[in-house]
Amino acid sequence: MALEQDIAKLIEASNDLTATVDNKIQDITAKLDAKRAEVDARLQAKEQAVDAKITSFQRALPLAPNALSDTKHFNNICADVPNGTAVDVIAAHVAPWSSFYHRGTEGTGTITKLSLAQLAEFGLTPNEEFLRRGLGAKDSDGDNYYGSDYRVLLLDVVVNKGRDDNPAEGNLFVLNQGCERYIGWGKGEFLTQASCWINVLEQTGTLRFYPSQNRSASISVDSSDAGKGWQYKSNRRTGWGGCHQQCFVGLGSMKVAIALPYVGTGDHGDNMIWADSVGYPYTHVGPTLSEGV
Repeated sequence: MALEQDIAKLIEASNDLTATVDNKIQDITAKLDAKRAEVDARLQAKEQAVDAKITSFQRALPLAPNALSDTKHFNNICADVPNGTAVDVIAAHVAPWSSFYHRGTEGTGTITKLSLAQLAEFGLTPNEEFLRRGLGAKDSDGDNYYGSDYRVLLLDVVVNKGRDDNPAEGNLFVLNQGCERYIGWGKGEFLTQASCWINVLEQTGTLRFYPSQNRSASISVDSSDAGKGWQYKSNRRTGWGGCHQQCFVGLGSMKVAIALPYVGTGDHGDNMIWADSVGYPYTHVGPTLSEGV
């Protein structure tokens, strides 16, 4: 009997010890969780402070001239026709611009150059973001925007046959400006950036648009952008790549507008920037318009 009582007391003592240990573990866990939360909060605050400093630095960077020519008025796209006139996608390009179907790709397409006053007429009414970041306020007659003077391109493209070496994917290159030679493509430890405004009205199939790629950091536009209105897109990379070749990739159709494409050095993040031709920053039109690609 005494042995059974001793065993019972031992079990009771063991249970008490277990409860005490469990309580201690819970207490330690709670303190660790609280300390971890405190450390995470401090780290988050420091990360936010660093991000704020980076954003402030990016805003303060000097604006580099655009490495592209003729991206304000697109004078050599749809040249010699009134704004609002659709022109065949290949015939619309004049130096420094070029366009071509790659390796047996087939399709059809047009480019229409628009003034800002024509945007609503073509389903491109400025949304809140575009008005806030990319356009001046409307003047009293409602047709112009104070301080805003540039053109928009509306591309309406169908790619219905893929490349000879890949029937499932076609390539239509548009708005190309040739290949620059550096110490080597993909070399260099400096930063380069690319940006533009885009508005996807329609999209079918696998067709997607790259308003920047190869030479500059890649910017992609696809079905997920349809119906969202005007969006500012940007990206950055290290050094320069190969040729400046904006292109449509895939099979299907897309109706997309583009404005103010920019390629330059530095990294302004998502801060909206733009500058015109090489050596002629901000609003001037450079002499490179007459040069070939």
